[in-house]
Amino acid sequence: MAVALGIVRHVEAHQAQKQKLRKQQDNMGGFSYILIFAVLIVGAIVWGLKRKKTVSVSDFWQEKESEYSEKRILSSFARYLGGHARFENTTEGLLFLMSKSLWFENFEKGANIFGFAFPFEKVIFRIPLSRIGQTKTIPEKELISQGILHPNMNVRRVNRRPEYLSVNYIDEWGREKELFFDSMIDLSQWHQAIKAALENYIPDEEEEKIGACPKCGKKVSPDFKLCPYCGCRLS
Repeated sequence: MAVALGIVRHVEAHQAQKQKLRKQQDNMGGFSYILIFAVLIVGAIVWGLKRKKTVSVSDFWQEKESEYSEKRILSSFARYLGGHARFENTTEGLLFLMSKSLWFENFEKGANIFGFAFPFEKVIFRIPLSRIGQTKTIPEKELISQGILHPNMNVRRVNRRPEYLSVNYIDEWGREKELFFDSMIDLSQWHQAIKAALENYIPDEEEEKIGACPKCGKKVSPDFKLCPYCGCRLS
């Protein structure tokens, strides 16, 4: 009888110890979840504070126009696909047409909420309007046949249509080259804007000789007394 009673007490003590250990493990597990959640919250707050430091769109373009001494005509989010001698890798960024040149620039996305940042290669180039030729729309199949696009490339198109922007230009060494972009806005807007910019383009040495109407902003000869576009009297 005493032996049986001892066995029962031993079993009860063992079960009590197991329950105590299980309770400690549950408490530790709950603490771990709380710690992970707290780290995520702090990371999200830091990430949000960094995003608040970004400048507004209007301030961004004012800085660009002041830096490049050009006026913005058209801009769009775009993916650069190739064609420039110094940049071979595909990258996403901003394609923008200024009064004297066509620009592309990508921007570093920064670290995510977990503090991880992907490798980044800065890409920025300028093509003066004096070196730009014609622009055209190229279907996706043609870019694949040229090897610009890979048929199995798992990348979502920026443009909703399977077509891409092509810009012919002359590089620094006098070679005919062709740039390719996947633009978010309709490609007809690029064709019209670049065509108009080329028609209105005046080399720097001639710009000082030609004034601008204070009312409509069109370029006019300094010999004119009236603006031929809006009729404004010129001093």
